[in-house]
Amino acid sequence: MTDPFETSDGEVVRSAACRPGHEITQALQGLISGTGMWRSDALVGIERAGRYLAGGNGTDDVEAPPPAGDGSWTRFIGRIAAVALRAAAPSTRPERRDVLLNLLEVWARSPFPDPAYRFRTGQVTGAAGWGVRGAGGAVLATYWPQHGTGPFLEARHEGAEPPVAGTIGAPLDVPQGWGTRAQLYRLIELVRQRGPVPWDRGAVEQLAQATGMSSGAAALVLAGNPGAGSHSVPFLDSGERRVLGLTSAEAEDARRELDSLDALDRLQLLSAAPPEEVAELWEPGGLRGAADRIAREWTAHRPAGAAAPRATWEAALGLRTGLSATRLCGLFLEPDARVFPVRADERAASHRSVPLPLRSAYEDAVHGENHTGRGTWRALVQALPWAYADLPAGDPVRAGAPEAGRLLRGILEPLRDASGRIPADVLWRHGLSAHQAEWLRGGGCACVMERIADEALAEGRYESDPRACVPELVGRVARHLGIQEAPAAYYLQVLALDAPTDRRVRRWMGWSRQELRAAGAVLVERGLLVEDKRPRAGRTVFLPGPWAHAAAPMPPMERWKAPLLEAHLSVGGDTVQDVPLPGHTLPDLFALAWRRVTGGQAPVD
Repeated sequence: MTDPFETSDGEVVRSAACRPGHEITQALQGLISGTGMWRSDALVGIERAGRYLAGGNGTDDVEAPPPAGDGSWTRFIGRIAAVALRAAAPSTRPERRDVLLNLLEVWARSPFPDPAYRFRTGQVTGAAGWGVRGAGGAVLATYWPQHGTGPFLEARHEGAEPPVAGTIGAPLDVPQGWGTRAQLYRLIELVRQRGPVPWDRGAVEQLAQATGMSSGAAALVLAGNPGAGSHSVPFLDSGERRVLGLTSAEAEDARRELDSLDALDRLQLLSAAPPEEVAELWEPGGLRGAADRIAREWTAHRPAGAAAPRATWEAALGLRTGLSATRLCGLFLEPDARVFPVRADERAASHRSVPLPLRSAYEDAVHGENHTGRGTWRALVQALPWAYADLPAGDPVRAGAPEAGRLLRGILEPLRDASGRIPADVLWRHGLSAHQAEWLRGGGCACVMERIADEALAEGRYESDPRACVPELVGRVARHLGIQEAPAAYYLQVLALDAPTDRRVRRWMGWSRQELRAAGAVLVERGLLVEDKRPRAGRTVFLPGPWAHAAAPMPPMERWKAPLLEAHLSVGGDTVQDVPLPGHTLPDLFALAWRRVTGGQAPVD
């Protein structure tokens, strides 16, 4: 048996270096599991494992090394391209790049990229010691056994039979893939000589369009960093975000978008990226070739998602529902799309022989074992009123809201008990209140969804613009107050809407800042509004009278409008305690607000 650690042509590569365990796990985050088990000698342990499996220590009676990390490094066999892509990415921090290159050096000198070897993983029972080795190969335990059974890695050299280590269970052949010894040495050489691969925003957009990912998620994938499975914030530092062209909110949203992937999914996806000729990555269009290969791998296992209009996606990003903007929009665009993997005990394994089955987000929300389903109900309850009031007619996300509401009600109804209520533990698990569940079932939800389905609003217009949904009422208000229709419409918005921020009003009305200020000035001059600065209000004019503060995501508002919006306030009335859910359509709400004003209940100090 040849020793794969011997290199030719005087290749100068480093042996595995001991370094703090957190440096190793941070460099490999999202690609490994059991990060608490990775110590400073983890890379040394992988190197020793390779030597043992290859017989490179000389005699067959050398003791097998103990486990390195938690053993999840065995997933890199056949998928080391994922580590290579991250090592070459321009956004990778220098200290982490050094760890990754050291791992690639260790890997290149191991038997793992050698086509003369075949590898198999599984569970072994009754093994004596950490491993056994013979003329045909070796078997090595990769983690501590429990109740006499633990994971193993088997190496077969040139088709020979390895020695018997114990009773083998659930064996899986490990696939071969990109990453010959020559390819690994070449990538290491290019990174050191030419620096990281040039970043290409065009490649990001190409991947996003081909898969339905957001641009942020596509950037993370091309950077070899498609989510970490970790909720530590910030996910990327400012330097990494600058290279990728992402804001902090976009980076965190992209991480959430990809959190249905586990470490093995990420490895499999990224392994498609490098070309056979490594230097192509540094050539013009090199990253676009990687984007094309990744897109083919992505769409081979899941459907390409429909993309929301950019303005809609950006609006969804600001909702803070707990779901990514892309996933939230997808609930409305393609409610039946099967995009979520069915998690099972198998997902904890180092390898899978077949792709996991998929189900839709609504099916996923029913099954509590999948963390991607949790929070879907709450997010939908928050997003249904948003789609109705904050998106223009003709927007595909808004058009999908009635079907989304129907599907969610279909999930909730069978969960009701004999009294018609949903058990508190079910509501708690999905973050819903009893009030929210009843709103979905009641007339408030039904009337706004019917209003969308009726298509009564002209395409491109907003229901939150009184000129679009109640033009006759705007005319009456203008005549009654002796003002133009623009300030009359704005007055109705401040009377009836929970959060008529300057930014949202300008979008709904198509106004410039100057036009909005002019409308507000007329109303302030007439004593109908007052100027002020208030936390989280997003505006500078308000109805006269007391104010109710609110913590995010609840909107602060004038107390006068709380009964109109059925908003729940604290006992003293100075704090909003939940996000109001519409009990009426906006045309009806504008009319009710004006009726209160003309009926002697106008807001006053």
